Amino acid sequence: MSALALAGTAGSRNHLKRIDHMGLYPEVRRGDYVIWQDVAGFVEEGLYVTHVGDIEQVYLVQNCAGRLRLLWPERDIDPETRRLKPDAKPQECSPSEFASCCRGFVVASVKMHHEAAFLGRETLKTPVFRSPRKTLHHA
Repeated sequence: MSALALAGTAGSRNHLKRIDHMGLYPEVRRGDYVIWQDVAGFVEEGLYVTHVGDIEQVYLVQNCAGRLRLLWPERDIDPETRRLKPDAKPQECSPSEFASCCRGFVVASVKMHHEAAFLGRETLKTPVFRSPRKTLHHA
């Protein structure tokens, strides 16, 4: 079975989370899903699932000279240059502080094109096209 089909099931290392905001755009859009695995802290630059209290959030995390930056691409990164915006003030923390709120590392993202069909709430149907009625004219 695929990792996507097993995500979130008992015994799977993969967890599934739906993104409900546009803060991670263009990496991930609202309605897309991420598949993440449990990690105890920073592994490499990328998307991470964090938690504070009961709130889970996904951030793009970068290592900047031993300090970690928690970014929301839409808010903090210029989409054309892919550099930090001049007025951006991303959250920064030490690796040990990050380890206390880190739940996991995002290993894949799933772009949604038709969420209702993906979740089984709707069946996609092919539209029926009918050609105009043709008649034969005899002279």
